[in-house]
This record gives sequence, structure tokens and C-alpha cells, in this order.
Amino acid sequence: MYRTTRTMAALVLTALLGACGGTQAGSGGTPPSTPGTPQPGHATPYTMTGTVKNAAGQPIAGAEVWADNTLYYNMNALGTTDAQGRYTIALPRDQIGTWRAGGRVKTKYAGQWYDLSLVPDSGVAFATDAGAVRHFTLRISGERPDGGEYGGKLYPYFGGAGGDFDMDRVEFTLTPDGPLIDGSAGQVLKRHLDDTMVRDIPIGEYVVTARYVPDGGPARPMVLMGRDESAYSPSTTITFHDSPSYGLFADLTVSLAP
Repeated sequence: MYRTTRTMAALVLTALLGACGGTQAGSGGTPPSTPGTPQPGHATPYTMTGTVKNAAGQPIAGAEVWADNTLYYNMNALGTTDAQGRYTIALPRDQIGTWRAGGRVKTKYAGQWYDLSLVPDSGVAFATDAGAVRHFTLRISGERPDGGEYGGKLYPYFGGAGGDFDMDRVEFTLTPDGPLIDGSAGQVLKRHLDDTMVRDIPIGEYVVTARYVPDGGPARPMVLMGRDESAYSPSTTITFHDSPSYGLFADLTVSLAP
């Protein structure tokens, strides 16, 4: 399909996508062979093709990818990955301008939906008659090229029930509670605050514990309370919520243990 301010070429797009052989997620099939079908690793005129994988190299089915026209506002050629993470998009031959690759994947995890950006292996625009091969990776941690991180943020709030303490001296331990959002196995993380938050946590569900490590003194246990909890306990489980202001974040309250 194509979108042109969601009006232009709506009928043409359906035909074009039918010709491009874009396979739906989970079909497990190879896109139909048509004249000009791209060979792996080689660009074919009027076509964008490639794969979508997670950081471990595993294919992602059902991801939405697009070629975005750099001249016309909101004009996109769309495609969806198959069970092997492959896609093929036919580009309209009658449109001027160049194209840039983009993509996203929607997935339900820990009871809520996430809309995650895909990272193309090249951000260079390409001409319609040249075509392009663009491979995407789903990144759930690490630095973004335009600033910030792909991972989630944890905001701890001060709970003074157990006495005063320096939040910068709190050591948080995050233990993955099952696979992360991309299906990969997570690692146990030990983190301190960076400014007012724990930054760039790979997106997943975690059991969190904490201890207070004062400068020159013995470590002390801490208790935690999640956003939907009404009492402190030695641990709490967090998932990340999406906010227009904060991005993917989780929060909790922390206090010295009695």
C-alpha cells in the first residue's frame, strides 16, 4: 500500500503491493517470483527489500516497514515482514523524489502494547529507479543517533518512612522476569542513578531490589513500592509504560528497610 497524505494513489498502491509480493507475517512463504524480483543483497530498480531482525539476529515477523518519499509529505510505500523477517516493497515508477527507509513493530508484552521503532542499516536516501536493500534491527537499548536511548528509564521516588538517605548511593538490582520484549534473554543489571533516573534499561519485565551503600559505611537493605502497590516489600516487579513526555519509563518508591 501507499499513503499520500492518505489520499493520493490509494488505488494504485493496492495493485503495486500485490505486484511486489510482500508476504504477511507468519505466512512462512517466499514472496512470489515476479520479473525484477530482487536477489539477496542486491538492489533492484523500483524496489526496496531487506530483512528485520532483533539484536541477536533472530527474524521478526509482522513488522511494518516503509519507504518514505523525501519530496512529498506523508507519501509512503508500505510492506510487512514474513515469518523469516523478509519484506519486499514495490516503488511507484511515476513519482519523482528519493526515498528513505523506516519501520516499526507493534507487539504485546506483559499485558500491554508497545510500538517500537526499527533501525535501518542506512539512512541514506535512494532514487526510485535505483532501488535499495535496507535491513532493519529492533534495538531495545543503546544510544539513538539523534540523542537519548532505546532502553527504558526507571524513576525512583524518595520514601522517607525508614529515615533520610542519599538516593545517589542506592544500588538497584534488576533481574529479568522472563525473556525481554524482543524475545532475547536479559541479564541481571546493577545500576545507580544517572541524574534523576536509571537510564537505558533493555525493555522487559524486571524484579527490582535495592540496597543503600553509604560512603564509608555498611550496606543497608531497602524496601520498594510499585506504582500500583500500597505497601513496601523487599522487591517489586516493573514494566515500562509509554509517555509522550518521558518515553518508555517505570517508577517506584524506595525507602530504607525498618
